[in-house]
Order: sequence, then C-alpha cells, then structure tokens
Amino acid sequence: MKYYVLALGASLAVAQSVTNTYTTDINGRRAAGDSLVSSDHQRTEIMQNLNGRKIPLQETDERVLRKDGNSTLTERTIRKFDRNGQLASTERQMIEEQKRPSGSTTRVTTYQTDVNGRSAETEHRTTETETQGAITRTQSVVERPTVNGSFAPVEKRSGVAEKLASGTREEETTYQNSENGGYVVRARQVRETTESGGQTTEKTALYQPLANSSQLQLAEQTVATTTKRPDGSERTETSVYGSSWGGHVGDAQSGPQLREQDVVERTPGPGGSVTESLSVRRASATDAGKLGPMMKVSETVCTGNCKKQ
Repeated sequence: MKYYVLALGASLAVAQSVTNTYTTDINGRRAAGDSLVSSDHQRTEIMQNLNGRKIPLQETDERVLRKDGNSTLTERTIRKFDRNGQLASTERQMIEEQKRPSGSTTRVTTYQTDVNGRSAETEHRTTETETQGAITRTQSVVERPTVNGSFAPVEKRSGVAEKLASGTREEETTYQNSENGGYVVRARQVRETTESGGQTTEKTALYQPLANSSQLQLAEQTVATTTKRPDGSERTETSVYGSSWGGHVGDAQSGPQLREQDVVERTPGPGGSVTESLSVRRASATDAGKLGPMMKVSETVCTGNCKKQ
C-alpha cells in the first residue's frame, strides 16, 4: 500500500499555486512524485523521471482573446511532452461562446500539431443550451474528419437538468455512430442531488448496453454524502458499486456490487489553510462483495487561497 501526501501552497502575490506529491511505501521510504503549478492562465503538470530530473508532462494555457457583449472567444493551448521533457504535440482549441437570454451556443474547434509543427483541424464540437424555468436542456454534436477530409458527426449528447425543491436531477445520454449507420445509445448517466440541513447526498448511476444488445443495464453507481460541521469542516462518505472490478465480472442478474468506500475529511486550519485526507476500503480480489480494512491513502495540505475544487 502506498500513501500519498500532497502539499499545496499558494502565493497570493503572483496568484500561483503549487501542488507537490510524495509517495511512501510500506517500509516508510518517501519519494517525491509529480507536481502541479497553476496560475490565472496557465497549468503545468511536472513529473520526475528515473534520473530524478523534473520535466514537464503537460502544460495548459488559456486566454480570452475577445469579449464583445454576449460573445467571448477563448484560446486554450495544451502542450504534451515525452518522458525526456521534449515537446511531443500541441493541441489548440478556439472556444467561441454566444450567450442568449435563455441559453447559449458554444463552438469549439480543435487543431492538433505534431512534433514537426504540422497543424491539422481535428474536431468540431457544438453545444446548444436552452433554459425554460427550472429545466435546462443541452444538445451537443462532435464532428471529426472523414477519409475524404470533410467533417462528419461521430457523437451526440443530449442532457436535461432540472432544479427541484430539495436539489437537482441531471440526465445525459451519449449516442455514437454505429457500423450500420445512424446512432446507437452508448451510455446514460443520471445524477440526483438532495440537500437537507447541513447534509448533501449525491447519487450517480451509469447505464451501458448489454453485450450484443442495445438494452441498457446499470453498470456503475455511486452514493456520496457530505456533512458540513459548524466549525467549517466537511466529511464526505462515498460508496462505489460496479458490475466489474479487478478483472472480475459480476452477475448481470444481481446488479452492481459494492467495490469501494471512500472517506474524505476536509478541515480548515489557521491562516485559511485546509487539510484534506482520503481513506479507502477496496473490494477483495478473491471474495466479491467484501471490503478490506479502511486505510488512509492520501493527504492534501493547502495554504494560501484554498478554494474548493
């Protein structure tokens, strides 16, 4: 079992945060791992290679190029590096959002650049959002190049979000092209959130098609309960149910089985600092439905501007 200790520090003067990850094995040996540097416009993931040298893994830069009335144009650049720290590819996204009184239209055009600097248009994504009263409907289409160079739809998503008296209910269905033409349902996700006093419960269910069938089956389910205490601390308990885990496939008739339980404790400290710990119980590799002992696997210490992600 490895334990992960993350220390996140924020420098308010330059609006920058730094996250360092450390791993400790069962013998108590502690080694530095990956780190993350974030600022207002840039996010850089840094890893340590076998020689102990810190090298970039991925860098994301996002800037607003134009903001005119209800229209905003944003450029997002994602640079990915190889294990030697050399630039491997660059992805550039042009994100144009047009807001309306009852919704919005967002168009994302993605360009991919290889190591030789050649850039190609690789994806178009259009999302339409419309709100009427307590209900928000979302429709999105993803287009990618065909063999003749033109763009054609490959995926569609349809979503409905409804505000309820005690929380919210969201449902999203994903459709993909089939080999016989047209679209088939690939997944449906339902999320329900309820709030009562200082407690919030979120239930998420993922449905996927059965093998060689278009009929959907409950494949995964999570139930997370967050309790807020008067001192500002929080405790989130999450149970994860799945139809498969660790290479095992469960009985389709019995449905998803309990495979993991997580407990996250988030505690505020002096000077705006926050400590967050994660403890986990996982399913036995040999005895389905039974969980092992609860073990602390990570701790995050945040100083500075510790906004909840």
